[in-house]
Amino acid sequence: MPLLLAAVAGVLVLAALAALARTVFSVIVVSGPSMSPALRPGRRVLVVRRGLARLRTGRIVVVVSDGDGRPTASPVGDGPRRLLIKRLAALPGEPVPDQVRDAVPGPAVPGGRLILLGDNPGLSTDSRVWGAVPVAGVVGVVLEGVRLRDAPPGPGRPVGR
Repeated sequence: MPLLLAAVAGVLVLAALAALARTVFSVIVVSGPSMSPALRPGRRVLVVRRGLARLRTGRIVVVVSDGDGRPTASPVGDGPRRLLIKRLAALPGEPVPDQVRDAVPGPAVPGGRLILLGDNPGLSTDSRVWGAVPVAGVVGVVLEGVRLRDAPPGPGRPVGR
């Protein structure tokens, strides 16, 4: 009987850990060429959903957008939502990068805002168009160095543009 109880307890612990992992980590399939060559379409990336403390210039982040494809401050709300994947180019208080000076007034990124850029500027909609985007819209941070198998063609959970 004690062996059976230990086995049941082990299964319950594993189930709880699996549920926790799903709330902390997500696997997202990249769609679109905006982050090429670093992230090509079909590539799967592991995202830390609670990774806001990991925000650093140069990291790749996932943000939520509104129905028009613009980053929004709220990951929940009315209307369709889509995830976008971009590189964090500047944090609040850091100098505004040259390539977004026309879209972001002032010498420094405003508080509560970020500058996001695609790695493939000719094929990316990013802070050059949107200006500074809300930090509150960040869903998570891509764990770089983790290599997942690329997604097979077909529907998935695509992000990027």
